[in-house]
Amino acid sequence: MNGASGRRGDAVRDERDLVRTLRAAAVQVEGQDLADGVAHRRRARRTRRRVRVMLAAAAVVAVVAGTAAVVSRMDGRRAEPVTPSQGVRSVTEVWPRAIVKVPAKNALGLTTEPVTSLSATEVLLAAISASGKSTVRLEAYDSTTKTTRVLGDVPAPRKEYHLAKIAVSAQYIAWFGGTWNGGKWSDFWIMPRAGGTARRVGEVAANVDAIGIVGDSLVWSPAEGGVYRMPITGGTPARMPRADGLHLTSWPWAARKVGDKRKMNENRLVNLETGQAVDVPLPRDVSFMRCHPQWCAGVQGSRVIVQRVDGSQRRTLPPELLPWRPDSLIGDRYALFVLRGGTDTVVLYDLSTGTMGRLGRWAKGPGRSSSPSDTPFWGTGTTPYNTMSGGGGQEFTVVNLAAR
Repeated sequence: MNGASGRRGDAVRDERDLVRTLRAAAVQVEGQDLADGVAHRRRARRTRRRVRVMLAAAAVVAVVAGTAAVVSRMDGRRAEPVTPSQGVRSVTEVWPRAIVKVPAKNALGLTTEPVTSLSATEVLLAAISASGKSTVRLEAYDSTTKTTRVLGDVPAPRKEYHLAKIAVSAQYIAWFGGTWNGGKWSDFWIMPRAGGTARRVGEVAANVDAIGIVGDSLVWSPAEGGVYRMPITGGTPARMPRADGLHLTSWPWAARKVGDKRKMNENRLVNLETGQAVDVPLPRDVSFMRCHPQWCAGVQGSRVIVQRVDGSQRRTLPPELLPWRPDSLIGDRYALFVLRGGTDTVVLYDLSTGTMGRLGRWAKGPGRSSSPSDTPFWGTGTTPYNTMSGGGGQEFTVVNLAAR
């Protein structure tokens, strides 16, 4: 038996085992109903209905190792193969208020990439150069007026310069950049949130990996850890107390990372404003555990595992959900996962409720936002490249979680 056939056989066996288990539970419920008498029949009927729903769900989602499994219908006959995406509703149905259609090209004909939300009605856009290597302008799209306004240009102080990460506050938009040819060097810029001329704040001899805005100061982390602060007027960076070995995640929170660099976990969160610290209990053999202030998500074996930061409400998600990338967290309580066997299908998962919605093919969580962005998006193309360029000059579908 070849590998693919073996996996399909395993999928069918796994699904049959699940169905047999659920059916055995149904039999036990019916036996208990007879034993308990008429007084408990109504409760048992409700339980049997729940079991039947579970059986039906098992028949729909029984897909393992990326192949569609042949499942059993409730009448015992073989059903048609199904793919996981058939069992997950579109995100446009699950969170319709959050859906925004954004033009993929600006007035200059440049591709614009969603970065994060500015509000429940505005999405921050980065206009990309014709070469695709650098951000040249920041814009804002208003879903109410369906218009785009220019916020300001992004200067390039060095050859092969590129904007790396962006942070947004109530007053400012800030970013740091570097050069494609490497070297330990990063610089910081700021512009009014309402738009205007960008101003250079300063530079450091370090590879920066995160940035935030705190009042009239910038905060950031270098790749080797620690958190630094500098006024937006410039000056000498100051290392923040209680931040040794921490990496800024989303101000005021920073995380300590431990373990193998290829599958590093976050095991401690620190609030740099209050000094509050939370140690994250790590499940055995977990990898890529990443945390919001409330939720964490990681990988255990081939399964996604989620929990509260304190280790409570830990659960293993269905086998159909795979990690989207090592850092799957997005927004304040959401994560992006890949649907096994869904042909590049990405789902947006609410960690608090378990609700999920299917995004378009090749969906992307914006990478230019320093904090976990709340605007995943996708285009209409048939390959990753032309999808991320809007599918040939068309539009992006954006999920603005600030409007959910």
